[in-house]
Amino acid sequence: MNHRNLFNLSSALFVILLFSLACVRSGPNQTTSSPASSPAPSASQKQTAGDDGRAASDRDEEKEKLKEKVAELEKKVDSQQQQQQSQRTPPPVRSTDPNESLIEGTPAQVYSPGDGFLALRSEPSSSYGYRIAQMPHGADVDIIQCQNSTERVGGRAGRWCQVYYEGYTGWAFDAWLVY
Repeated sequence: MNHRNLFNLSSALFVILLFSLACVRSGPNQTTSSPASSPAPSASQKQTAGDDGRAASDRDEEKEKLKEKVAELEKKVDSQQQQQQSQRTPPPVRSTDPNESLIEGTPAQVYSPGDGFLALRSEPSSSYGYRIAQMPHGADVDIIQCQNSTERVGGRAGRWCQVYYEGYTGWAFDAWLVY
């Protein structure tokens, strides 16, 4: 489950909780009137007031149950977030030396947990050319060759490498590749 799904789940739970609390607070027998204009309660109204007292305690119990359910769901969401964070290991530190020699067919793996994919491009640039495919986080690729010069893309230094991915050949920025 990604962050967007967790956020949507948390938001939905919050809205449900607010709606439930609003329903509990605005019980079916509540009316609004000023105290000066309302007559003294009759015997039958006093009976109803006693029933409302029991209904209020029922609403309080239901409110507590809802709070417990929300707390359980929040714990589950926190647990899932912690589990996802523990599964994310940073890529190994490697040299971005343009003279680093690679053998054609060097295996690599896409490391792009932030947005979940790395673009396979028609040209070695994010400014021109077009996206051939989206290589998902964790996908296996084979590096054919890398350019000799390094540059910065998305705040990371790296080189454009020609790669082979599932029948496609294109260019990927190696700052998001582990090899």
